[in-house]
Amino acid sequence: MAGEVSFGILGPWEVRIGRELTTVPAGRQRTILASLLLSVGESVSTPMLAQRLWPDQGPDWPQGAVHTYVTRLRRVLGPELIQTCPDGYRLKVEADTVDLHRFRGLVRRAGLADAAEEELALLRESLKLWRGRPFGNSRDAWLEQEIVPLLMEEWFAATERRIDLELAGEPPGHLIAELSDLTNRYPTRESLWARLITALHRGGRRAEALSAYQRVRTVLSEELGLDPGERLVQLHQTVLMGDAADHPAIPPARREPPRPRQLPHDIVCFTGRSQELAALERLPYGAPAPGRNGRAPTVVAIDGAPGTGKTTLAVHWAHRVAHGYPDGQLYLNLRGYGPADPMTSAAAAESLLRRLGVASEAIPVDVDERCALLRTILADRHVLILLDNARDADQVRPLLPGTSGLVVVTSRNQLRSLSIRDGAYRVTLGAMPESQAIELLAATVGSARVAREPEAASRLVALCDHLPLALAVVAERAQRAATLGEVVEALEDEKARLDNLGTGENDPNTDLRAVLSWSYGALSPAAAATFHVLGLHPAGDIALEAAAALAGLSPAEVERSVDQLLAAHLLEQRHPRRYQLHDLIRLYAVDQARLHMSDDERRAAVRRLLDHYLFASVSADRQLLPGRRREFVEPMRPQRPASPFADAGEALAWLELEFDSLRAVTSWAATSSEWAGYAWRTTMAMTSFFDARIPWSDGLDFLMSAVSAARTANEPVGEAYTLNSVGCHYSDRGEVGLAEKYFGEALTLFQQAGHVHGEAMALGNLGMVQGEAGKYETARRHLTRALELHESCEYPRGVGLVLDNLGMAHIVAGDYGRAVRAFRRAHEILVRAGDEPSDAQCLRNMGRAYAMTGDVRNAVRAFRLAIDIFRRMGNQRWEAVTLADLGEVLHEHGHALLARGILRTAHGMMKDLADPRAKDLETILTTTG
Repeated sequence: MAGEVSFGILGPWEVRIGRELTTVPAGRQRTILASLLLSVGESVSTPMLAQRLWPDQGPDWPQGAVHTYVTRLRRVLGPELIQTCPDGYRLKVEADTVDLHRFRGLVRRAGLADAAEEELALLRESLKLWRGRPFGNSRDAWLEQEIVPLLMEEWFAATERRIDLELAGEPPGHLIAELSDLTNRYPTRESLWARLITALHRGGRRAEALSAYQRVRTVLSEELGLDPGERLVQLHQTVLMGDAADHPAIPPARREPPRPRQLPHDIVCFTGRSQELAALERLPYGAPAPGRNGRAPTVVAIDGAPGTGKTTLAVHWAHRVAHGYPDGQLYLNLRGYGPADPMTSAAAAESLLRRLGVASEAIPVDVDERCALLRTILADRHVLILLDNARDADQVRPLLPGTSGLVVVTSRNQLRSLSIRDGAYRVTLGAMPESQAIELLAATVGSARVAREPEAASRLVALCDHLPLALAVVAERAQRAATLGEVVEALEDEKARLDNLGTGENDPNTDLRAVLSWSYGALSPAAAATFHVLGLHPAGDIALEAAAALAGLSPAEVERSVDQLLAAHLLEQRHPRRYQLHDLIRLYAVDQARLHMSDDERRAAVRRLLDHYLFASVSADRQLLPGRRREFVEPMRPQRPASPFADAGEALAWLELEFDSLRAVTSWAATSSEWAGYAWRTTMAMTSFFDARIPWSDGLDFLMSAVSAARTANEPVGEAYTLNSVGCHYSDRGEVGLAEKYFGEALTLFQQAGHVHGEAMALGNLGMVQGEAGKYETARRHLTRALELHESCEYPRGVGLVLDNLGMAHIVAGDYGRAVRAFRRAHEILVRAGDEPSDAQCLRNMGRAYAMTGDVRNAVRAFRLAIDIFRRMGNQRWEAVTLADLGEVLHEHGHALLARGILRTAHGMMKDLADPRAKDLETILTTTG
């Protein structure tokens, strides 16, 4: 019978059984059926149904009452359609029997269409299913308040996309009447007006386009107290100038998900490892997992001693099979064995998510949530992931996709538990067989030379201990020797020299050391000096600019040395202008640095590196928060000018790119009393970036490490700065008690040090949270004192910030008029100071104060100005918070549909950011219409 039933809910309520139109009585039976239809194939719990039936006061035994209505509904639909489940009821029908689900399926297919014509045809087909208001004229509060507005948003999205496609490919004439009607029915929807103005302008009706802009401007002003948004303003300028209408309001065509291609370059003449390659080729990668529907990921673990060529083999095989993974290939060095701490699973998941196109601000805080998001994004996508240099199975396991894909892991660890628990296929590399090692040598020096000197070739392979890493280094040098015998003699002499130095028979790496020493001896003095300092870098990922800082050279100068090191196989290039040292080669570089550089020279190189990271971070921070005072940098001065960033976008991009390196370097520096001062100062320079882009827990980890670093450096002022930032962190999260604690500790340290600016800053922050906690008199006293100190320091931005905090205290005290006046003064000062980020916060607070006075027009205007600034800054966290404020005010004053769309947008953004305020907003969404 299920195939003979159809449900039409996108218009007049209809239920058809066979050819009969069946009427479901209005009221509670329809509420139950609507709940089941919206969740076709899933059970709806009895408590959920009871809540929807009786939102205020239900019967004493709601389960029995729900059952009664379900029984009545079964009499109408037939007994077999509604199934009883352990926790509730389920409608046993196919999704295609419901017009809503058919509509959604068609829209999904349209979004995946390769051609615009196909997408347009599917959208037109989907929209034909709409015959009016969803669920007819239902008076059910739950449907009207929670469901219908959301369904209408789906209709708007599909309709506007269909109009966009038609505007792009057809004359606009036939759309003008439709858009005129739509703007009359939905006068506050700016996106419809933008499309109408574009259609009029493209149709040669410029005067009417300008008139339409004036109409929407009037509607927004009278209804909401708003000015037109930025897109409408730009479109108006286009029409005024008489330019071709590029339709900036139309969203771009469907953006394909990023398909990263991050595998390091393959070796063209890869030789050897034939048995291992054959074993890899036999693996059933992509095959269905036993006992499961669909495909499980294939996991391959390649283990072996250092220098055996694990990464080279993994990269080579990955390139051979990459064509089977068209959705992307990812590469990540987990730093399991190296100078810095191994990358945590949380940090690795974050890095992979970014490479898959997830914005930093959308990455969850909790490691489990991050890995769950990673699995969600990878689900049903054929992606190859190469996880290089893993420490152990526990580091890798959380990163594995749930379905599909290929994961290749390399490690010195045998990763047995990954094989036992996760079904990983293991391939273990030992030393190369002699025949393959000679073949590898011949691939570089030439097979003819090897054939002429077979004994020398065999001895050369033995001197390299059959290690591919050593063979790659020595073969490059051997190309310039007259004979292989000369190379053998030189290596034997070098090995004997090392033996005489006491590093011989008890050192398992003696043969490799001899090879490296011989190759190192052929470097130019400049390349050798660069090799020394690169070993001092505490992280595995070295940008060209960081290498230049270590060497004390310009990027162009150091690039010449880097090219020589790359040619000699003493350095690897994974990505453009970014380099890595193999772990064994890095140890040799460190030894050479100790031999050839004095302690002072090594310290100077490390200082130049940390100086580079500090002042590059400061330069980026200047773009993100131009008006900020940065006394925390004192007394340090840059040893070379930091490269300026063109704008905030470029600064954010650099911080994103260097984030993992900055995390590793500051963590390393924080433990040394000599370098800890750099660690906390660099972290302080990154606080604006944390606020704009980084999940809270990661930012807090950085800051707590910075507090420890300031203590290690014995810098009380640094400790005060970092404690104040921790307080700001907790204040943003609404944890007023913890914020007050950290601000209080910071204030004490600033006062003890006689640091007036720091004292004023901490007083202002302390007064703000005390005001929020209801300690009005104490807050006012602290804020008044902070105001005096900032004025004495002639720091207008500080005055503006304290006035903003004072306005917050007035709000808590219920004195909204004084709050508005304080915010307006703060706004004027911050505008003059050119401090847009702080002004955006002030405008948001001003909007709240206006709302409390009942001045909705000015409240909405202030919120919109703040949102525009946050959006321009790329600060999604505070954009979401202010959107929530705007949505609540609009709802309270009768704009329910518009408010609900804004609130849902804010809720989605907060949820992506793991912002605890998302839960509060969820409550509002479930209780408002």
